Parts: sequence; C-alpha cells; structure tokens
Amino acid sequence: MFEQRPDWGFHIYSIGVYLLDKGIADEVEFWDYSEHRSAAYHSNGILKVMFLNEEDAKFYLERYGHPDLFINHGSCSRVILDYLAGKCFRVHVPALRSGLSRQENFGAECYLVDSEEYLDDRSMMYIPVVNVKKIHPVDCEKKRDFIYLAAFYPGKRHDLLLNAVRGTELTGHLHPVDGSKLDLANTNITTSNWNENDVVDLLRTSRIAVYPGDYTSSPAAMWECVAAGLPIVVNEKIKGGKHLVVSGVTGELASEDNFLETMRHVLANLDSYKPREYFMENWDTVPMLEKYISFFRKMGWRY
Repeated sequence: MFEQRPDWGFHIYSIGVYLLDKGIADEVEFWDYSEHRSAAYHSNGILKVMFLNEEDAKFYLERYGHPDLFINHGSCSRVILDYLAGKCFRVHVPALRSGLSRQENFGAECYLVDSEEYLDDRSMMYIPVVNVKKIHPVDCEKKRDFIYLAAFYPGKRHDLLLNAVRGTELTGHLHPVDGSKLDLANTNITTSNWNENDVVDLLRTSRIAVYPGDYTSSPAAMWECVAAGLPIVVNEKIKGGKHLVVSGVTGELASEDNFLETMRHVLANLDSYKPREYFMENWDTVPMLEKYISFFRKMGWRY
C-alpha cells in the first residue's frame, strides 16, 4: 500500500491495492482512454489498460468478463457504468462538475460525492485517500509562502490567485503549470511542469497551500496539502471539497475579494492551525479505505 508513489494517482489506485493487500481481490485493473491501446502492470500490482473508446472497452469486457466491483470516477465512463448494470457492483464518483446534477446519483449501486447537497441514503462523502507515510510535515527550510497544485485550465482560477498576490511580497509556486501561459509579471511566483519537481518536496518546503478554483470538484491535492501539515485557503465558491476546510483548524474559506487578506491571516497564524492532526484523526489512510469497503458492503457488495 504505502510503497506506491505518494502523489499523483494514489487516491485512485489505493482502494485496489488495499484489496490486493488484504487478499480480497485477486486482480485489479485501472481503465482509461488513449489514442493507442496498451496494457501494462504498475509496480503496485495494478494492470493499467488503455482503451480507444467505450466500444473498445465493451469488447474487452465481452472477451475477459466483467469485474466484481467497478468504481467509476467522473462522467467519462458513464456508458460503461450503464453497460455493467446487473453484471457487477458499481460505485460512481461524480467528481467532474460539467453538467453535474442530481441525475449523477442514479445508475449505480452507491456513490461517493464531494458536496453535502448530493448526499442521500446511497452515498457517502468522498475523501481522497493520501499516502500519509510519505506525505507528512518535515522540519526544514520553507522556500515559499504558498503552493498551488493544479493543472492550468479555467475552473482552477489561477487568474484569481495571480491577481490577489500581484504587487505583493508573497512568494509562491504553481505545479504542474507551463509558466509561459500565465502573466506572472510583478509576482514572486515560480512554476514547474509535470515531473520537473517532486510534489512531496514542494509541499514540505511551503508554508501554506491555496486553492482558488471555483467551478471544480475537490482534488486529491487539497487533502495532500493538509496531510503535509499545510493550512489551506480555499475559494468559498468551490463546487466540491468544502468539507476539507475546518476554520481555524485545517484552513479557511475565502471570497475572491478577500483571498489575499485570508492568505495573510493564515500565514500570520500558522502555529494555531493543526491540519495534519485533524487529518490523521478523521481521514487517515487505512481507516478511510476500511470505511469505503464497509460502505460498499452495506450497500450490497459481496465478495
């Protein structure tokens, strides 16, 4: 379990790896789409299969049979989710915000949702699991005031952050981002793209984390920041993930108008926040995985 890479992808693979570790699952596969078909085993024992499209995936299922448990993350594979109706136990994580409605809570046996408004009797709150054995606070030199972990596209609102800190003394880093696509003039912000910097090191050498995204769901990176001991400042208009922010403990919600003011407040009161402690008490890795499995069984999954 904890030998996996601690950053990108851990929250996706962890349920499968835990099932393998416990002897509950014999085989685990991760499916995605690409321009080229491929299949290869990760070092964690999961077979990564890349399909051309949904029809390709259907032929694969016809050839190799259906799984016992299918967890669908986002809206991209709703076709396969529907195709597997009555053939296996299906879990849906409607994490993509585009066109999200309560209709997303239909078509599966149970759901993991990232906003309380979507909770019902067949769902529980989605908490991305984190490799807490490798993502944790370290007493070291802090190289910057803030870190923002998010790829660059409109819903992530890099513009809000840049406008907030432009002309100030605050230092920060954006990852994974191509800095040439942003106006970084009059800021103390550096950038790095995929695989140019170690995410865990970026976390350890930052004072706080920020998440200015609005029309977006809760990314695993937010929980990774808190697990690393960084209080987080989050846009109050974020569509999913507000349950991460416990005011005065894990961080603060902020409006677009007072984002900078809230960042300054958190930076000035770092010692009063206890994000790592709260994370370990409420969302520790193995207990969180066990909660998910227990919930699936309660909803009807049998193994």
